[in-house]
Amino acid sequence: MLDRIGIRKASAVVFAASAVSYAILASANTMPLLFLSKIPTMLQHAFLVAQATAATSCAGNDVARSAALARMTTAYTVGASVGPALGGFLAGHGDMYLSAKLAVVGSLLSVVLSLLFLPDGTRDTASTSTANIMSLKSPTSFWEDLRRQANIAMRVSLLPLLTVKVIGGVSASIHSTALPLVLTQDLNFEPALLGLAMSCSMFAVAAFGAVAMAPLTTWWGPDGLAQVGLISRILLGSWLALLVTSTVTDMYGQHQIILVSVLRELSSHALATGLTTQTTGAVTPEEQGALLGLEHGLFSLARIGGPPLATMLLTRVGTFWAVAGACGGLDVCLVAVLVAARNQISSGQKSKLK
Repeated sequence: MLDRIGIRKASAVVFAASAVSYAILASANTMPLLFLSKIPTMLQHAFLVAQATAATSCAGNDVARSAALARMTTAYTVGASVGPALGGFLAGHGDMYLSAKLAVVGSLLSVVLSLLFLPDGTRDTASTSTANIMSLKSPTSFWEDLRRQANIAMRVSLLPLLTVKVIGGVSASIHSTALPLVLTQDLNFEPALLGLAMSCSMFAVAAFGAVAMAPLTTWWGPDGLAQVGLISRILLGSWLALLVTSTVTDMYGQHQIILVSVLRELSSHALATGLTTQTTGAVTPEEQGALLGLEHGLFSLARIGGPPLATMLLTRVGTFWAVAGACGGLDVCLVAVLVAARNQISSGQKSKLK
């Protein structure tokens, strides 16, 4: 949809679908209506549209694109943190459906803002040929779109990065599934303390993305940022396993666990931003929708496989070191993949110069 109708119209469609979903939810008094309200959510891909906007508006500038992607994640994180709390407050102090009604207004406002301020993405520019525009507007079948995504994924510049994203997603899913289980069942973390840890992670990611991503990208570059994120995740994962499996269970030890888990989340955020900065910079503006749709689909599939692997490791081995070892081993392999890909690209550039 992004590649066919452009960012502006795609964003308007996304938020219009959101308005329809919340409008049904605001008047739902039966189970069929609750299920019906979920159908329009198939088009709720505001995060993907925002990524495409950041990527196309900062084309050719890795630092600006990394900063824009990080700020977008910050906005999304703040909304995801404040929204549920506000919805719970409104439900507890007034109409249970008031949150859904306000969401309808917010979605319709987003439609208007999208049409007023977002780039069209289908007009001819200096970097977009007439042939590309005609190919975007010409109808294609589902199988042609699928083949196009497969061709994009198999490019030498993209295949290693997408591989790291998928396997790194599995690693992150394993860890995020296992850690709360261990903290609540083995270390007797109270739900309030576990919730505090999750909230700290979300707000730390938001703040980190807003202020630190641009200078870090300038310093290391997007490829270096991804590698540093992976290496940090390995070290912090081992440190966290040491804390979790130690006999220290006092408040000081619990706070250490929370701190290290937050730092590990920041490492994952740096990894994700570095990878997305590279992948979105490796395709043309006309291919951003296909690429981001492919990434989101692969990442979602990767996260599906994480929970059963995490529970299997905890059940069969019985220690968090098994989880840390599995995740750390995967991340070590991914560092090697990134280094090999970087060397291959450098060799290709040198051979072209000769």
